[in-house]
Amino acid sequence: MRTLVLAACIAMSSWPSESQAAPQASYKVRDSKPMKDASIQIVSFDSVAGLDQTAMKKINTTLIAASAWFGREAKKCSTYAEGHPWGYELTLDKVLLSEKYLSVVFAKSTVCAGSPDLEKEARVFSIPTGNIVPAMVLFKKIFPTAKLVSSMSPNKELIQLDEEMAEALIGDSKEVLKTYDSECEFYLKHASYRIWMDGKNLILFPEFIQPASFCQKEYLIQPEE
Repeated sequence: MRTLVLAACIAMSSWPSESQAAPQASYKVRDSKPMKDASIQIVSFDSVAGLDQTAMKKINTTLIAASAWFGREAKKCSTYAEGHPWGYELTLDKVLLSEKYLSVVFAKSTVCAGSPDLEKEARVFSIPTGNIVPAMVLFKKIFPTAKLVSSMSPNKELIQLDEEMAEALIGDSKEVLKTYDSECEFYLKHASYRIWMDGKNLILFPEFIQPASFCQKEYLIQPEE
């Protein structure tokens, strides 16, 4: 197994408005192959500014549990393939530290039942406690009066926006994204999202749908000051 040690500065913010130097952190990225055609990167933190060792232990325990969950998902992927070629790859995409949250974001690429799927998976932790913050809880903390559409998805890390918040996503993203495409608006109003924090902004990444794959990128909603 290969272990990569990263220290000093964590990932810089993706958005121009948040492009200040990131606080310090130190973490390891370890490559794991639970199955022949599956590759999963496991992240563990040595230190993060603003967190004590108790909080660090909580975070690392949660990330280990997440890697086990991804391993089980990879096993299901191989089952769905029914003997056909398949693949499952999960890599660390970025680590983002804001005033109240630590976001660990993974990029996931799979081919399970014959169709490719590209997603991002995020685990968001509270500072300074190190507790995991579920997607629904995070959204409500940032937008306490906003409403979400009830979702039938068993994946609790997915949220669906109501019309007002979807319009906020479209409006805020138009201001920041240089490559915003108006043809994506119907897709964005009906998509389910995984979310995390980048500075003060809530970042939203829509689920992959083949016909709208050109629309799948990071969007944002800016909280009101």
